[in-house]
Amino acid sequence: MIQKSSLSLLFLLFVLVGAKAQSFNHNLYAVFFTDKEENPYSVLRPWEYLGPDALERRAIAGISIDERDLPLNPQYVEAVTALGVEYWLASKWLNALAIHVEDTAKLAAIRELTFVREIMPLGKKRRLEEVKWHKHFKQEDYNKTEHPLGYSLNQIAMLGGHLLHGLNVKGQGRKVAIFDGGFLNVYRMPAFDSLFANNQIWGTHDFVQGDEFVYEQSTHGTNVLSCMAANLPYLIQGTGPKANYYLFKTEDVGGEFRIEEFNWAAAAERSDSLGIEIINSSLGYTSFNDQSMSYEYKDMDGKTALCSQAADVAVEKGILVINSAGNEGNGPWKYIGAPADAQNVLSIGAVRPNGQKAGFSSFGPTADGRIKPNVVAQGRSAMVAGLNGYSVSSTDGTSFSSPILAGMASSLWSAFPEKNNWEIRHAIEWAGQNSEPDTAIGFGIPNFFTAYISLSETALLITQEGVLQLRDKPLQAANSLRLAVGAPGSVFELRYYNSLGQLLAEQKLEIGEEQLIRFDLPANLPANGIYHLVVDIADYRFYETLGCFQPQQP
Repeated sequence: MIQKSSLSLLFLLFVLVGAKAQSFNHNLYAVFFTDKEENPYSVLRPWEYLGPDALERRAIAGISIDERDLPLNPQYVEAVTALGVEYWLASKWLNALAIHVEDTAKLAAIRELTFVREIMPLGKKRRLEEVKWHKHFKQEDYNKTEHPLGYSLNQIAMLGGHLLHGLNVKGQGRKVAIFDGGFLNVYRMPAFDSLFANNQIWGTHDFVQGDEFVYEQSTHGTNVLSCMAANLPYLIQGTGPKANYYLFKTEDVGGEFRIEEFNWAAAAERSDSLGIEIINSSLGYTSFNDQSMSYEYKDMDGKTALCSQAADVAVEKGILVINSAGNEGNGPWKYIGAPADAQNVLSIGAVRPNGQKAGFSSFGPTADGRIKPNVVAQGRSAMVAGLNGYSVSSTDGTSFSSPILAGMASSLWSAFPEKNNWEIRHAIEWAGQNSEPDTAIGFGIPNFFTAYISLSETALLITQEGVLQLRDKPLQAANSLRLAVGAPGSVFELRYYNSLGQLLAEQKLEIGEEQLIRFDLPANLPANGIYHLVVDIADYRFYETLGCFQPQQP
């Protein structure tokens, strides 16, 4: 389900009440297998079913290959399809095969197979639509703002993203997948010109209709992508404009059925195999047209919903999964949906432009008592690229706070490619405004510039209040340090002491308008050792431990 705004709640309730009296002729079913025994694939030969980027990501994070990585047993798949049903999708993590079958009497024979554990109805197969390409908009002048970030300034600056982008840290080299219901007109919108000019769209797939064309049906994915990747200076800017993107259509905008969760799982597995580092999903599942499929709040435990199961596996495999919390804060449901309930998913709530919680943003906790959402970003009056040429519009929903934050996560990770998904996630949560998370906004609004400094081992953050103590271990330096400045135009005095309290060196730095400067350590400071650094700024004095070392000469 694409996360709906609270304004559509009455319509949604009407649809669901009406659905009680309907009967559904499903032709898509999930066949769950009991095991993966006698599988020709082996955990000792992962290169046969995982891409090189996926293997590299596992190596960086120290993630071992296990049975869940193995494809379905091909003998099981062949035995099922031999009974006259069509192979549709597979999920190795769920150990299940999605089949298309018009004659449901064939399901009885499938149930008799000794390796079949369960059969679950998923919904209806959608027909393939004709692909239509349209002429691109011609170049024209547009209503520029005074700031390069354009109308996106507030939603980016709220996260400290303008400072991070000021370091030219904008998602370079990161691979991001977006799961949504369609990306209408993306290929012909000026806001995405640079994506195509720089070959930043690395792949597409429609899991709903089974082809590669995703630029159809829904503008929801278009808006989501613009929060991350739009690039029209002085008009609109995404939070990860230099990342590489995969666009996956997993949501069936023609109805709500559990096949969408299976699509989600299949897309997550493809993302894993491709070595994708971040998934943004502005989707949520609680109620379906066929109410026999619907969940209750007690099912929001991170373990029940199919997509939540898959999301947790994706995180275990090294992917940072970011999902919108949902828009039910003002409604009778009130709480988050799936897969935002998954334990390892970074679930994103929404705030207003002034930083206050948006009323529609769903609350936690999960059914088993865990804090959700994890953090928040702007979701009320979020700015997105307009469909009509060089224009912008505003929209509401956690559907947009999620990609705004996910794009910033790609930017942060691009500065530290050696870090794993857990380290990036913890840095984001740590940089939130709340030291103690709650069930309304979690850790609050994270400052990604602060997160950047917390991950850096050679940078010291100076604000108008002084030095932020960001780490338990000493700063590490060879010949120089970086100084991140939140108070430009200041004078800093630095003094270096040894463990006996003896003054070894002094420095005075006059800071202009730079946001991050590099300065050499004093020449008379011994090359190796642990030192105590005292920083004076105006009437403040702060302390930091500094570990200096010189690399051994070969």
